[in-house]
Amino acid sequence: MPITTLAHLSELLQRLPVGQSRAIPYSVYQVLFPPGEPDEGARVLAFRFAGEHGCVIENQPRALQVVFTRKTGT
Repeated sequence: MPITTLAHLSELLQRLPVGQSRAIPYSVYQVLFPPGEPDEGARVLAFRFAGEHGCVIENQPRALQVVFTRKTGT
């Protein structure tokens, strides 16, 4: 099932075990955090969202995706 809302991404990240990752393509990132890459405002929102879910973000422009990795059990 594709990720189409922040609520759905939130649910997926909350279930993600510590140390595991979930990648989302730039097209999905753009929908969730408009206007997408490389907008600084979108990055701020995404980093805040990730932190609230115990995750860090890695931007992978060559792969056209953003990776959320769970770092804490928060």
